[in-house]
Amino acid sequence: MLKMKQINKLLFSFSLTLVCTFSFGQRLESIKLFSSHTQGYSNHTLDTISIPFWDDFSRSDSIKNNLWSLYENISIKDYYNIKAPSLNVIEFDGLNKDGIPYNNEDGYGVSDILESDKINLNSYGLGDSLYLSFYWNYNINGELPDNEDSLKIDFLNQNNNWETVWIKNGGNENHNEIFSFESIAISSEYLHQNFMFKFYNKGNTEGPFDSWLVDYIYLDKNRTKHDSLSLDRALSYKGFKVLNNYISIPFNHLSYADPFADSVSFTINNLDDQIQPINYSFGAYIKEFDLNFTYSQNKELSPILVGNESRNIINNPIKLSDFNLGKDSINVDFSFYIESGDSTYVSKNLTSNDTTNFQIKFSNFYSYDDGKAEYAAGLNQKNSELVLEYFTYTSDTLTHIQILFPETMENSYSQNIELVIYKNISDESTKLRSQNVSIDYDNFNFNTYELENHLIVEDTFYIGFKQFESNFLAVGLDKNNNTSDKIFYKIDNQWEQNDIIKGSLMIRPLFNNSDLIISGINEKNLPEEIIVFPNPSNGIFFLSKKVEKLKVLNSKGSILFSDKNTDVINLTKYSRGIYYLFIIDNNNQTTKKLIVY
Repeated sequence: MLKMKQINKLLFSFSLTLVCTFSFGQRLESIKLFSSHTQGYSNHTLDTISIPFWDDFSRSDSIKNNLWSLYENISIKDYYNIKAPSLNVIEFDGLNKDGIPYNNEDGYGVSDILESDKINLNSYGLGDSLYLSFYWNYNINGELPDNEDSLKIDFLNQNNNWETVWIKNGGNENHNEIFSFESIAISSEYLHQNFMFKFYNKGNTEGPFDSWLVDYIYLDKNRTKHDSLSLDRALSYKGFKVLNNYISIPFNHLSYADPFADSVSFTINNLDDQIQPINYSFGAYIKEFDLNFTYSQNKELSPILVGNESRNIINNPIKLSDFNLGKDSINVDFSFYIESGDSTYVSKNLTSNDTTNFQIKFSNFYSYDDGKAEYAAGLNQKNSELVLEYFTYTSDTLTHIQILFPETMENSYSQNIELVIYKNISDESTKLRSQNVSIDYDNFNFNTYELENHLIVEDTFYIGFKQFESNFLAVGLDKNNNTSDKIFYKIDNQWEQNDIIKGSLMIRPLFNNSDLIISGINEKNLPEEIIVFPNPSNGIFFLSKKVEKLKVLNSKGSILFSDKNTDVINLTKYSRGIYYLFIIDNNNQTTKKLIVY
């Protein structure tokens, strides 16, 4: 049964269909979740509030009821790639916030509704120039609304009747890469004591279809039709990872992760038309040890942020080995804060969107995903295989595989699956393990399968499963980290690399202590430090001694080449950039960063 706890809207399925050639997304296939749901009012008592009315949804992952009367089924999302005015947006589609389709009788109609509290406008006249403004866009991470679908706003008039005052239809002609600003004048029939407004969508009610996003709702006096300015500098994108591809890696691999640390970026929007000096800070905190790490402290943003500018702030890669504190797992809380000059304006605290944070748990697994399945993807072909490519920073013992199979109303796949592990999918003889396992469907918890025989892996390997029937078998898909190039599938004995769907499939390798484990050796214990010179170089590098084996990888973790018994590395045929060198010598291994200029 679906557990009624908060869940991100789940399950937009991409069907993988074989028609001569194999392809993603030839049709959209709805995966219905559990029973239909009727939206009702919350237990919140309608209050009469006053203007200004402002909410940008940045302060929490759930809507606060001090402004809203009907909100329980509205989801707050933190998509990384949508270019919203500020942190977090609200989403309108055919699912409630628990991932359950509204499933109207005819499959079409009104779904999500966000309704304000009563707002006392009795003392205002037309000369006060009241406007309700907001930003909207299609949800580019979901199924876009068609021409017959719509996002609407209704106002409650003095006769207690709802009237539609704004409507936007879907379709390509209204599609835009950035959020659109809208402003609606409050006319005389709405200037009464119990004024209310509501946002709602109309479309397919059987799943996460016809999806809209809304942000930065603001109602006040003394405004104009085109008054989109606000004395607000807002973060609109929060970092969520510190590694090139992975969100999390095994704790005991942190000592080898520094060369793979990625820049951490955040985005700030100046919603005013005036320049504004900005200082920012970025750091990490480990509660268990009461340890603080400061990476940027009150650093001046240069050049100065100009009016209406959106700026990506990039912080240098952090030293991940600092988190190797001798524990089996650790939670690291990262925070980013701007000194924006914002204050309490129009009685609203505009500093609330100046801070963001995210947490990463380093435990015993590699993970491309953040643990939240916004969507699902999978295969619907008998005897097909679906795998993810992984790369380990050090040799270790693979003991378990985790897969998230989301629960739906129509989980028709009934057989076992075969777990598969490959060293190289291009060579069937490199299959390292296979075993049959059963499936438990769950929106929140991974299926965890222990390997019958634990396996030492190093460098690149592939994990996934083979299915034995043609019914669609969905795997959780995280849209906030795009590692789509790591997805491979096999139909009719032909492997293909995914180039259609975007996101990270929720399949993870787990590493635990085992009699077979080979642990990496700290570089401090190496009998002789191996020096690489010159570095940076024009592509030719020398080692201080010949080594038994080496591998060179690009910034995405793909192996470019390997060599044995050598002290020279030639990268002249590759482009400028950062590369990574793995050295194995005298049963020790170390990692170096190479820079080609």
